[in-house]
Amino acid sequence: MRAAVTLGPGRIAIEERPEPVPKAGEALVRVETVGICGSDLHTYHGTHPYATFPRIQGHELSGRVVGFGAGETGVPREPREPAPSGSRGTEGGIGIGERVAVEPLLSCGVCYPCRHGRRNCCVRLAVLGAHVDGALTELIAVPTGSLYPTGDLDAELAALVEPVSIGVQAVSRGEVTAEDQVVVFGAGPIGQAVTLAAVDRGARVLVVDKLPSRLALARRLGAERTAEADAGDLAAVVADWTNGDGPGVTVDAVGAPAVIRACVDFVASAGRVVIVGLSDKEVSLPVLSFTRKELTIVGSRNNAGRFGEAVSLVQRHRDRVAALITHRYELAQTAEAIEFADKHPAEAEKVLIRVAT
Repeated sequence: MRAAVTLGPGRIAIEERPEPVPKAGEALVRVETVGICGSDLHTYHGTHPYATFPRIQGHELSGRVVGFGAGETGVPREPREPAPSGSRGTEGGIGIGERVAVEPLLSCGVCYPCRHGRRNCCVRLAVLGAHVDGALTELIAVPTGSLYPTGDLDAELAALVEPVSIGVQAVSRGEVTAEDQVVVFGAGPIGQAVTLAAVDRGARVLVVDKLPSRLALARRLGAERTAEADAGDLAAVVADWTNGDGPGVTVDAVGAPAVIRACVDFVASAGRVVIVGLSDKEVSLPVLSFTRKELTIVGSRNNAGRFGEAVSLVQRHRDRVAALITHRYELAQTAEAIEFADKHPAEAEKVLIRVAT
C-alpha cells in the first residue's frame, strides 16, 4: 500500500508499505479522507514535542471498515467505555463497508486520568500521526472502540468530526450555555470548531483574529460579531458587546502568552477561561485576578467522551462544517498540501487529503 511518510523536517516521500494485519480487538479501515492539522505542520517542521521520524502523519480521518482482527465480526454501536455524552447510533453493529470517523486517541486505561474518565490526558497517551503512525496511508488498523459510524455523512465531513470534537470538548470544559457570551481568540480550524460548538449550545459568540478571511468564515459559522486583533481598542469592543460586564467565557485557541493574558483580563468577574492553544512559552498573570474575579481557568485537550457528540454536531450543521474546507489534494500531493497550508494561512482553513477515490 502507499503511504506518505515524513522522513524528517521538511521531507515527505510516498513509499510502499506492507498492508497492516489487524489484531484481536482491531479493525482494518480503508482511509478515504484525512484533514491537515496545525500539529501536522509542527511535525513537518520538526517542532512537534512528541513526534519522531520517520512518521506517517494524519489523525483527522474517515474511512470504510474492510476487515476485523481474529475473533471480531463487528463492533457494537454503544461505546465500550462509559462516555459522559454521545452515542454510537442505533441497534446493531458496525459492519464491513460502513463509513466511520476514527477517534485517534490511544490511552492506557489504568492511569489516574483514565480511571477518572479523562483518558484524553492519559499519562501514556499516544495519538495517531504523532506518537504512532497515522492515517496518510491507504489502510490502517485501529482499535474497534475507536470507530464511530457517521451515517450518511460524506467522507470529507466525516473526517472533520475529529477537529470538531476538540471544539466540543472546549465548550464543555467552559460549561458554555445559551446564557453565555463567549469570546474566542483565534479563528484557525480549532477556533472555528469552538465557535461552532458554542453557537450550537445557543451562546452568543465574538471571534478575534488577525485575518479578515478567517473572521468572515467565523460569521458564516454563526459568530454574532468579529473583531480584528490589531485594529483599534479591542478591550473597548468587548466591553461594548457585553454592556460592560465582560464575557462569561473566554477561549484561547492561539497559545500565545499575550492572548492568554487577554482572556484573563477581558473575562467577566466570576467567569471561565478555557485554554486550548499549544505553546511551550510561559505566561505572566497577576495573582489578584484569580481571587478578585474568582476565576475558573481550565485547560482543554483533545476530547473526553465527546466524539459521538461531535458526530451529531457535524450531522446537524453540515453546510457550516463544509465551509471550513478550502483546499483538496491527493495522497501523492501530501508534501505540496502541507507546504501550502503552512505558507498560506490566510487562504488555507481546512486542507484535505483524498486517499481513496
